Amino acid sequence: KHEDAMKRLGLKTIKKVAKRELKCAPYAFGQVQQFFVRHPCKSLSRMLLAVGDGGGNTVVVTIAWVRMPKAAQARDLRDLADRDGSGNIYALPDALLKGAGVRFTGDHYASRLDGALVVIAEATSGGGHPAPGVLEDAADVAAQFPVP
Repeated sequence: KHEDAMKRLGLKTIKKVAKRELKCAPYAFGQVQQFFVRHPCKSLSRMLLAVGDGGGNTVVVTIAWVRMPKAAQARDLRDLADRDGSGNIYALPDALLKGAGVRFTGDHYASRLDGALVVIAEATSGGGHPAPGVLEDAADVAAQFPVP
């Protein structure tokens, strides 16, 4: 259903990479990493998605699904991750990112809380000049994706 959701935004999937981890701290930075050291997660799934509008504009979206042992910990994690400058979870490393000079800045960010699950999504330009609204919409839609 990922493709259907992005199609509604006028975007088509170019590339998708997903991976699961059992630990979160090695894949996070800043205060978010410190949080995971004190409160280990149950699981982490990450996805890197590149979508294009057919007109030369590419949007790269990173999504992280973090399952915590307790809903209260998930809420604390989301509160922390939602604050500017607090850190986050690294995007999956990919040649797509390096080759295009892609950098996530936190400008187009969305998150969702569902019990003990936190979903964090961020979008950025992967090429061309996607409109800021398209980047925001891509992050908002991606935050609603189910765990792969």
